[in-house]
Amino acid sequence: MGVFYVILNFVILILKWKVKMITEYINLHYTEILNKFKAITRNHQDTQDLLQDCILNFLEKGNDYTNQVLQDGKVQHYLIRMAHIQFNSSTSPFYTQYKKSSLKTTEINEELVEEVEDVQEIHEDTEKLVKDVKIYIGNLPVYNRTIAEKHLVDNVSQREMSKFYNINRIHIAKDIDTIKKNIRITFNRNDYGTY
Repeated sequence: MGVFYVILNFVILILKWKVKMITEYINLHYTEILNKFKAITRNHQDTQDLLQDCILNFLEKGNDYTNQVLQDGKVQHYLIRMAHIQFNSSTSPFYTQYKKSSLKTTEINEELVEEVEDVQEIHEDTEKLVKDVKIYIGNLPVYNRTIAEKHLVDNVSQREMSKFYNINRIHIAKDIDTIKKNIRITFNRNDYGTY
């Protein structure tokens, strides 16, 4: 029986260590994680409950799994992935317990309608800003226009452009930084109502 108690105490110590490590991580990053959860749930009234459920779910995983996630520094990634699944799946416990009932009782809120209209307005302003920046890029000299369109519009990396055009990557990076700086100077985001 003595060996059994030694093993049991060892397992209890490992579990306490695991909970302590996860708790320290969560305490350190709680606000950041909660904000990401709010983004996923669109600030649902039960967002904190979802976060607690995901933390408990993680703690219930096997030691090998949780230790690997802790060592890899992927605790936040795991929690956010779980939140996304729990919130968007109609078969998840969160949906059954919270979201389903709140969907039935939700009434149209005037403030919510105004927020949606504000978001629509910001979206339109952002589209106008993007359109104006594209026109600005289109009027640049050929070299600047080419690298700006490739990098900023088509998302081609500086490394790829360097190989394709046989131009030193440092020069391309400096030129792109200059173009971005000029765009920021030319277009004040506040004039477009964007953030």
